[in-house]
Amino acid sequence: GTIGFAQNLPFLLFSIYGGLLADRYDRKSNVIKCNIGLTLVTIVSIILVVTDLLSFPLILLMGFSLGSVFALNYPSMIGLVKDIVTDKQEFPRVMGAAASNAKIGQVAASSTFSLLFAAFAAVGTFATALLANLIALVSIILLKKPKQLPNPESDSVKVQFVTGIKYVFHYRPLLAVVLISTMISIVFGFVTFQLPIIDADFLKGGSKALGILYLAGAVGGLGSGIYMSRRKSTKNILRFLIICAFISGISITGIAISRNIVTTFIFAMGVDFAFIAAMGINNTVLQMLTEEPKRGRVLGVNTSFNWGVMALVIMALGYLAKYLGMEITIIIVGAVTIASGFVFAIVMKKQRPVLEQIYKDRGVEAGHEPF
Repeated sequence: GTIGFAQNLPFLLFSIYGGLLADRYDRKSNVIKCNIGLTLVTIVSIILVVTDLLSFPLILLMGFSLGSVFALNYPSMIGLVKDIVTDKQEFPRVMGAAASNAKIGQVAASSTFSLLFAAFAAVGTFATALLANLIALVSIILLKKPKQLPNPESDSVKVQFVTGIKYVFHYRPLLAVVLISTMISIVFGFVTFQLPIIDADFLKGGSKALGILYLAGAVGGLGSGIYMSRRKSTKNILRFLIICAFISGISITGIAISRNIVTTFIFAMGVDFAFIAAMGINNTVLQMLTEEPKRGRVLGVNTSFNWGVMALVIMALGYLAKYLGMEITIIIVGAVTIASGFVFAIVMKKQRPVLEQIYKDRGVEAGHEPF
């Protein structure tokens, strides 16, 4: 839990700065530099293992370093996708495919690296990660994209930083999308970190049952990514985000009351399905509805909430579970998530005039309105 907190805290601290970098500088160049940073973190990890210098404080430091590079990289990386995909109608499908690919990578990494660790210990595992980082780095260097136009804003870094935050909070539809996706992220993060406890306390299972539950998340996430990649329009996509909030809340509540591996498997699928869909939706809609010069900062604020705030909340929920019990804590989270879906629907309906003006300003075509 402490390692997870150390790795996710940088998202809260640095993601908005990452968004500022995405707005001020070439996004492809930013992604290349950050991938060099990821490669260096891996190399240092190998050196620490080989020299037998790796300790718990250094693991925390490496986790913090890894999270910091990711936090600076993520807004540029997501923004780069939109730079490449010039067809507006194809963009949501590409984001869905990207979400699905991310889940495939997660499943492949967790299974493959477990085998590598058993066969070759930490050095072999980190060496494989280094190879993967180098392949990714070369791929990004060879990537072709349209030339990024210079940002017309000439304000200082501090002014642009504050402007980006104010922009999200000024447009309530954008803020609502960020907050509802954050709630869904909290459910995903809490279940993911507490899954061993859920398996042991609720199902009385072992490593085999736990592996099955992790597989459930993979199946749900892949199904979600495939569904998102097959959508042909952004029409009513925010209504589907509301459905995702309900799926997320119902699923985590079901996990709390289930004492059967089959039903828990189904509910665990629901948690990951909602999370992957929400990530694809908010990364699509936020870029679709945001002014081009501020797109990176909006993505930075979104990342800060989705991953940074999530880290703080799931740690607080862990302490709450210590006093209230895991079952009651999970049910509370589920109820709040379902309630947030209703609140989001009400807010979006009240903000319809603002949304219609945003559609007009951003050139959203008729028949492709997200809400």
